[in-house]
Amino acid sequence: MRKLLLGGLAVLGLLAVLVGRTLMVAAPEMRAVPLPSLSPSQDQAAMVARLSRSITFPTVSGNDEAFVAFHAFLRESFPLVHEVLSLKTFDHSLLFHWDSGNSCKPTLLLAHQDVVPVSSPADWKHPPFSGAEDDGYIWGRGTMDDKVSVMAILEAVEGMLAAGEQPSCDVWLAFGHDEETGGMHGAARMAAWLLSRGLQFELVLDEGGMILPGSTLGIREPVALIGIAEKGYLSVQLRAYGEPGHSSRPPVRTAIGELASAIQVLESSPRPASLGVPTRQMLEQVAPWQPFGKRLVFANLWLFKPLVLQQLASKPETNAMIRTTLAPTMLNAGVKDNVLPGVAQAVINFRLLPGERSEDILAWLNDTLPPSVKVKVHEGFFSEASDVSPTDSDAYQRVAALAAALPGEPVPTPFLLIAGSDARHYQALSGNVLRFLPVSLQREDIARFHGPNERLARDQYAQMVRFYSGVIQAVESPFH
Repeated sequence: MRKLLLGGLAVLGLLAVLVGRTLMVAAPEMRAVPLPSLSPSQDQAAMVARLSRSITFPTVSGNDEAFVAFHAFLRESFPLVHEVLSLKTFDHSLLFHWDSGNSCKPTLLLAHQDVVPVSSPADWKHPPFSGAEDDGYIWGRGTMDDKVSVMAILEAVEGMLAAGEQPSCDVWLAFGHDEETGGMHGAARMAAWLLSRGLQFELVLDEGGMILPGSTLGIREPVALIGIAEKGYLSVQLRAYGEPGHSSRPPVRTAIGELASAIQVLESSPRPASLGVPTRQMLEQVAPWQPFGKRLVFANLWLFKPLVLQQLASKPETNAMIRTTLAPTMLNAGVKDNVLPGVAQAVINFRLLPGERSEDILAWLNDTLPPSVKVKVHEGFFSEASDVSPTDSDAYQRVAALAAALPGEPVPTPFLLIAGSDARHYQALSGNVLRFLPVSLQREDIARFHGPNERLARDQYAQMVRFYSGVIQAVESPFH
């Protein structure tokens, strides 16, 4: 009886702790900084027309003529930017510097000029490089990823210059030309040049997160996802060997069979799940807006973490937020249907969770796979997972406060970018590297990134320009 009583008291005590912690979770004061107004020289129709024209330049990496023509268009469209700011080029990448004359830590805004090729033009409502205006949208490659930011940032700077405004601290603009192929000839070179001159930035801001419906995270209010970290990128080659010969007398184990078995072993042994800092902070940030049951869970992750991990692992898009993922992406074996190949190869692409390094993956592969399967790093792009930027910095609060002022008054929340961006190359230049594209999208719009019918709502473009103006102007923290 005594044990039963003690057990009951323990349960009541646990419930009291859980409920008490849940009741203490309150929505933080939403500190929104109003977006600057457009200057008299910034005519919205003219800005949209310039964005539309920019889309007509097919700036796919390797298309030199398109970049040359695009740069001529930029000089024509933004004369004050090219007159006042200094410009250094790295191949087709552009690095602008706006000298404030002050010694405070500068801001670095990133965007990329290049776009991905179009594989299925017949699936587009409007030609992918038309820049067509229709149904309230501007259509074409670059309207979302990420030429639109190049144009919006330049519009913001041109408007400030026309109004005679000057930033309190230096501003740098880095527009890469090969982000979609890894950024090694653009962003990497610009970052190395900046680092060689001893520069350190208060804020580095690139594309990444965006505004999505709150239902994405189980709340009513829209959410502004601000990337505070991004996953790493590693591809490895698996090679299995077998006895070549005639397919009519196959051995017990063929090279292809050995390789298929190795892939099956890896896919059935996923890397451990972990509730890392970005994902934990995301869940805790939206907890106040959750129904009581979910709020209780998110307020007590110390107890419910296994349940949360199980739920996140049930969907590919959220599973990628809690573990290093692997995906077989390339296979190569055989030359004829009746010939046994002597070797079979596969490429496995890993996206590394912050906290896990490439050497950990290689060691795990060598421990997991049989000695008959050889492992080596695949040639091409490689990047470790980024550091995690703090959310209690003035830089983060500055971006969050401006994001909260965008239409719909979204809830700013940190998150982990599961894809990649040029921001990875600038990690050594700032402790505050953030990833946020100030546009509002529906969940179905995500498929437009690298897919058909990429588009931007016409009325969102002016908001983007105002947001970037705010980032440039709001050098001091809005909370001090």
